Amino acid sequence: MSKNKILTVGLVLLSLCTKFTVKAQDMLNYKISILHPQTHYAKISIEVKASTDDLHFTMPSWTPGSYLMREFAKSVDRVKASINGISIPLTKTAKGTWMVSGVRSKKVLLEYDLYAFELSVRTSFIDADQAFLHNTSVFMLVEECKNETGQLVLDYPSAWREVSTSLDTMNGAYVFENYDELADAPIQIGNQTIFHFEVAGVPHEVAMVGPSNADEKKLSRDMQRMCQIMTDVIGEHPCKKYVFIVHNVESGGGGLEHKNSCTVMMPRWSYTDLKKYHSFLGLVAHEYFHLWNVKRIRPAALGPFNYANENHTNLLWVAEGITSYYDEMSLYLFGYYDKQTYLGKLAGYIERVENQPGSQLQSLSESSWDAWIKAYRSNENSANTGISYYTKGLVIAMLLDAEIIHATRGKKNLDDLMRYLYAEYAIKKDRGFTDQEFNEAVQKVCGKNMKSFMNEYVYDTKTPDYKETMKKISIQLNQKHQNKKTLGLRTNLENGKTIVKYINSKSCSYFGGINVKDELISINGIAVKDNADDVLQALDNKNTALTVMVVRSGLLKEIRMDYHPLNYQDWSFITPKETPLSKIFFRD
Repeated sequence: MSKNKILTVGLVLLSLCTKFTVKAQDMLNYKISILHPQTHYAKISIEVKASTDDLHFTMPSWTPGSYLMREFAKSVDRVKASINGISIPLTKTAKGTWMVSGVRSKKVLLEYDLYAFELSVRTSFIDADQAFLHNTSVFMLVEECKNETGQLVLDYPSAWREVSTSLDTMNGAYVFENYDELADAPIQIGNQTIFHFEVAGVPHEVAMVGPSNADEKKLSRDMQRMCQIMTDVIGEHPCKKYVFIVHNVESGGGGLEHKNSCTVMMPRWSYTDLKKYHSFLGLVAHEYFHLWNVKRIRPAALGPFNYANENHTNLLWVAEGITSYYDEMSLYLFGYYDKQTYLGKLAGYIERVENQPGSQLQSLSESSWDAWIKAYRSNENSANTGISYYTKGLVIAMLLDAEIIHATRGKKNLDDLMRYLYAEYAIKKDRGFTDQEFNEAVQKVCGKNMKSFMNEYVYDTKTPDYKETMKKISIQLNQKHQNKKTLGLRTNLENGKTIVKYINSKSCSYFGGINVKDELISINGIAVKDNADDVLQALDNKNTALTVMVVRSGLLKEIRMDYHPLNYQDWSFITPKETPLSKIFFRD
């Protein structure tokens, strides 16, 4: 280690000591005791010296990055308060808030039991082998002390050898600057396998939880390279350390970002499946890029947080759509995609947007705002009435990238917009940005008026001129309209029964009267075995009259309907000519 690096580390440690010892006596003191992990319970205690007459202890209702009211108070039991071992009255004032009164200048101890048995990236899980603490679902917030420093003591079985978290340690405890820092630092306790690498001089820890068929040396190299690709976008790494918590599970997946860490899930035996492995690395890139985009480059509503209520913003498409654009790009830059495959992926996203009926009804800004009630509470009709801010956000990010490249004659691209937002708001102003400030940033980087682009494609539902926009940077798009021979249904095979799960609102099935939850039996006397469209293909093209037999609510029902094909847009990129502008788009 160089002298300069030693000096830097020393200064960091000195800074931590100063920050966390000035008020050592008045610190918030949290403790979690996991004494009987097989019961999935933990005991939580919070000790605080009151500077006000009343103290309010609130269990968060949601977790940043996952925009749904999850009501974590439902897992809290046996709440009690005391002073010097003597019980004091405790009043519940809201769904997740408890209050004590007349406690000024006294040390109050709040205790409760927490049930944790839901393994996901956004909830907590305790069993005989491990504890995963997703802290918004574990630790109450002391409203009057939200911005005070504190420490957390962990008490867990001696057989568990490892703790993985981004929190700093001091004198045997984990310390945090304020509640937001505690809430945003998940903790994995158990016997996870750990490996390390560095990116931009920043130490990275990977905690592999549970058995898997991963080649850890290869995984370490690939994750390191992917992290470097994402770091190069902004050009500056903001962390002192970064932690990946990887849960290897039987099935499923997903990820959730935090300021200095993330949690991801991977089916444990899927690392040797090239397609699934690429998908995992794309997920790693996505969550990692969030350490800039959303954790620091953020809409104003996304920090500091109100943990009791929804935090609405029109700009989730920036947080998730732009991040999705970069995670697809990362696989190309990594070398897993060649140029044509990458373009094919982008064309696929255009198809998903333009072939979804809801894209004509819900704007990108509305999709962002309504995430709390629509995106996270989707139903069988959601695709007919809405659009994903991930998918359409990615498409608009691509078009915005092209617009910036063209407007600046290749001197800038979307990377420059992200760097500007990072420097101006995350670093200089240390806050999030409003809709207007984001739009002004776009205009500043482009050097031209982008009001129409934003109004039409973000705040309204106008179909973008994909061909013309991409043509500006010498990339050609093909669009074909085809009459797709389909009933417009999505079905699942359940216990040998073909059950309707979704009906496209522009299809003959929608107008003909087929319902979601119907069991398809036959079409024009031909039994439906699995895919209803297979039967349709076998029918005479001239026959538009269909008799469909279904079981609905346990009763056999005959539906007579007229068939018409579904108009489908097919998009593809022509192999691009290498030009100065196209090279900037591909980051060549």
